[in-house]
Amino acid sequence: MVIFSKEKSFFQLSVEQKVPEDISTVFNFFETPKNLNLITPPWLNFKIIPPVPKTTYEGLEISYRLSLHKLPMFWKSKIIRYKKNEYFCDKQIFGPYLFWEHTHTFSADGNKTIIRDVVNYKILFGRIFHKLFVKRDLKNIFEYRYKKIEEVFKK
Repeated sequence: MVIFSKEKSFFQLSVEQKVPEDISTVFNFFETPKNLNLITPPWLNFKIIPPVPKTTYEGLEISYRLSLHKLPMFWKSKIIRYKKNEYFCDKQIFGPYLFWEHTHTFSADGNKTIIRDVVNYKILFGRIFHKLFVKRDLKNIFEYRYKKIEEVFKK
């Protein structure tokens, strides 16, 4: 379930998912940038601009092209925090949001892994634009992602 909240001028999206796989396998999947294509909805026409890095590390910058509502967009993010098998955080350094910071955390639950995504973001035109477009788009994107992650790690 995708949960939205707001504090001051920032919106927040939270998603939690448990998968039947060990933490190192799950983290390895998420820290491999090319796998982002597997869990991103096709309607976004998402493409990582080459060269595609083989793994994620603190300081890594990745550029993407995508389209939303038929509007082409360029997005560049930077990994600002990273700890193997625990978390990483990407921050938009260029893109459609006034602010975007996405923290991915991973925790073991026996032989399963709990994946948590928390996105803090700020948008132009605040609540109105959020209600009309952004909330629905992000809900659809993260629900698609949730289903694809279930498929990837099904046993």
